[in-house]
Amino acid sequence: MIDRILSDLNKTEGIKGSMVVGKDGLVIASQIPSGIDIELIGAMASAAYGSAERTASEINQGALQQMMIEGEYGKTLMTDAGEGILVVLTDAKVNLGLIRIAMKRSTEKVKSAL
Repeated sequence: MIDRILSDLNKTEGIKGSMVVGKDGLVIASQIPSGIDIELIGAMASAAYGSAERTASEINQGALQQMMIEGEYGKTLMTDAGEGILVVLTDAKVNLGLIRIAMKRSTEKVKSAL
């Protein structure tokens, strides 16, 4: 079920891959290109998202909605998906509005599946 959600999400223009990781960093499902260590990315994404949640709380910004890491060759977006975290890898130049809409739709489906 979650693999299908990720596969559909990956059809969005500019998305290179996606995964769902548990809050503990374990990979639940992945549609990430080969050559990327998904176990390592899952653990690091979970740790980064947890730190961002604590930071948002400490500076009174409320619940974290989304986190983005922007690199020279692409972006990594993360959002809470209930029992997990939806992680999306994109190209450097993407329509972030389109990506966020696709992520929101997929997040609701992942929450239901978990």
